Amino acid sequence: MKRKAVLVVSALRGGGAEKFVLNLYKALEKYENYECHILAIEKAVEHDITGFRVHFASDICNVSKKGWRRLFYKKNVAKAIDEFVINNIGEDALVLSNMLLADKIMSQSKLNVYHVMHSSYTSAFLANKKGVGRFKITSKINGIYKNHPLIFVSKAAEQNYFISFRSKFQSRVIYNPVDIEEICSLSKGEHVEINSEYLIHIGRFNRAKRHDRLIKIFSQVQDDNIKLLLLGEGSLRAEVEKSISNYGLEQRVEIIGFKSNPYPYLKNAKGLVLTSDYEGLPTVILEALALQVPVISTNCPGGITEILGKNSNSLCELDNQELFSKKIDDLIVSSDKYMSTINEQFLPQNVAKQYSQLD
Repeated sequence: MKRKAVLVVSALRGGGAEKFVLNLYKALEKYENYECHILAIEKAVEHDITGFRVHFASDICNVSKKGWRRLFYKKNVAKAIDEFVINNIGEDALVLSNMLLADKIMSQSKLNVYHVMHSSYTSAFLANKKGVGRFKITSKINGIYKNHPLIFVSKAAEQNYFISFRSKFQSRVIYNPVDIEEICSLSKGEHVEINSEYLIHIGRFNRAKRHDRLIKIFSQVQDDNIKLLLLGEGSLRAEVEKSISNYGLEQRVEIIGFKSNPYPYLKNAKGLVLTSDYEGLPTVILEALALQVPVISTNCPGGITEILGKNSNSLCELDNQELFSKKIDDLIVSSDKYMSTINEQFLPQNVAKQYSQLD
């Protein structure tokens, strides 16, 4: 009999955590003979979910937060999910909760739950927080994660959490999977019609990704012939568009939007650039390495050095925008300096095996 796994996620928008859920689903089914299910709290879908077993919380319970329902929202949804899993999937299913909304709900679950920690919680929640405000947030976050074991997607994220939140919960590190063969195959799909060489950034338009920093850096690049493509959507898109206009880069920076298959764009890029303030483990860097695309990234909190190495030429300190732009100019003429290879610990068969050992 196949073992069962349920991957609970806040939504299926176009982010890295959501992509991880889809990748792990495929890896567990392919390499460890699991029957996998995805359960999304919100019915918001940007990824292609054709062929996946997907359930939505709104189809199995009342997810309204109106009036008195708000008081018992998390408890009621957790109870409904527990009953659904027990009755339709299996009481012994391995349950992996992803993203904060899902974690808040699944913290009250009675099932075999593990929380997968995708981001730097210190940077996301404790930046510039001191005294009572910091204590309140720390207590609130620890209250969410005290009931079930934690899985961190990088050693840096694990260490960062326990130092900043002063907690000692049961935990382990399992990296994100990257399927090189599948990525290479998908990269041959859509024909990319860009009439010049280009750099690429892939990620949601949110505060953590720091598109404002990226646009400023790109405005300082000496080569006027290279373009910058931005793949993604998000609440800050209008701000990004304004920043592009303010720097007079309308002819050199193009917003492509979200692509469920970004790999043809990534494969043909001169390089991937990442200017985040923090990351958990940036899967997009692994995908670039799978396609042998050079990378330049801020050396931000998270697992970037666990992918690229601490002394990688691809890394640039957070606030050194001048050096970042110079590295871009250098990459344009000497791309080999910014190439890296993927460690086998990121291969899907190895990641799937580690998750199967939780069960």
